[in-house]
Amino acid sequence: MKSGRDYYQILGLPKDATLQNVKKRFRQLALQYHPDRNPENPTSEETFKRVAEAYHVLSDPYRRRLYDHEGRQGLREHGYRGFERTEDVLRTFASEFFDFLGITGTRSQRGPLRGADVCYALELSPEEAAMGVKKTIRVSTMETCSQCQGNGVKPTSEVQICPWCRGRGRYSEASTIFAAAGVCPKCNGEGKGRRRFCESCDGQGRHEVKKDLLIDIPAGAQDNTRLRISQEGDDGEVHGESGDLYLMLHVRSKSA
Repeated sequence: MKSGRDYYQILGLPKDATLQNVKKRFRQLALQYHPDRNPENPTSEETFKRVAEAYHVLSDPYRRRLYDHEGRQGLREHGYRGFERTEDVLRTFASEFFDFLGITGTRSQRGPLRGADVCYALELSPEEAAMGVKKTIRVSTMETCSQCQGNGVKPTSEVQICPWCRGRGRYSEASTIFAAAGVCPKCNGEGKGRRRFCESCDGQGRHEVKKDLLIDIPAGAQDNTRLRISQEGDDGEVHGESGDLYLMLHVRSKSA
């Protein structure tokens, strides 16, 4: 494996750790470093994001296999960006936190949210940089679910109990580890309703997809040049604006 951030070391696990062990360790560390539990410790939030990124990679067979062979740089070259904001972590793992952490997700917002920007490292030969070139790249982004149109729910004539709060309508101090009582954000405190969560995106309104993009690199590109491609990043939430795709160009030396 190439050099880079060691996700196994972050979780304190051997490289042959099972998925069950990866999940168990994530639960332990997420509880330990969650920002709501460490409001006076500015470093805990960064550790929390690193733990979440390690889990996001090692719990997915494709990302884990790529990481084992090419390291974190290999993930970035294939479009994986990790987590820059705690809000991204809370949205990505909302169901896990509700299920085994009891976190209310008080940081989340209900209105339209702009999608996250995506970074992609693209290597060019000196000739390609000088003359310009068209490149097809594959990036992973969060796309609005076509089944529910980003709402996370489907209409139904049958009254359904909210699976997130199990009909309670809220999280109380008795049911949460962080004593952050609040109204359930999924059913708005009703506990039930004539809707059911979209199976396609697990109620998130978005899911991860891989897409191919044809990129036109202009002639005269320099090493470490950053190109911005508008609205090719993550789709926004609740019909929010899409993020942008940033290409980081690396020009190989002529001797390479």
